Amino acid sequence: MKQDHTTSPKPAGTKPHQTARKIGWVIAVALLFLGLAASVFLISDQFAQKNTIGIPQFQDNNIELIDQNGIVRNQDDFADRPIALFFGFTYCPDVCPTTLTTLATASDNLESAGIDTKALQILFITVDPERDTPEQLKQYLGLFDANVTGLTGSPDQVRSVLQQFGVYAQKNDQGDGDYLYDHSAAVFLYRDDGSFKGTIVHNEPIAFITEKLKSIL
Repeated sequence: MKQDHTTSPKPAGTKPHQTARKIGWVIAVALLFLGLAASVFLISDQFAQKNTIGIPQFQDNNIELIDQNGIVRNQDDFADRPIALFFGFTYCPDVCPTTLTTLATASDNLESAGIDTKALQILFITVDPERDTPEQLKQYLGLFDANVTGLTGSPDQVRSVLQQFGVYAQKNDQGDGDYLYDHSAAVFLYRDDGSFKGTIVHNEPIAFITEKLKSIL
């Protein structure tokens, strides 16, 4: 019998033009993603600016609270410097530590880029004055690599500040005398002239947070 010397054809290798086409598609998709991300940031930033009309300047609020060093502070103490203002509490399990950490990271990113952030004031006003004494605030804020001013006061003083800034805070009993707070998680941004710039919402990409902090410096 005759042997069949016919062999199956070998799969053809990837041709150079096919490789180039794939690389081109990857680059195009990456550029499209970056373009969309930039567009989303610009649109959200412009929307935030349009919604600042009628919002009072930071110094127009009546604030009389105590910082973590036991010093009485009011709204005028924070004049002429940009502000990132956040409301939370030291027993918060996730949102508050995450927000403080991302603000510290964004500030570090700006410093690494050669932008001076020394003027930035990060303010942390408690929604839980019963537990958040000045001593408790000092111990808690010392856990973060950031220059943060903590503020507390009597329940009436804190309630007044919450109302002025339109901040939601609801105490939720967890049983056995323990409780947590549901509260507004946005960071309020103010320029150095006290005018409201916009907000940072919880879980925004760090790149967006960095750019928003940069916009008030």
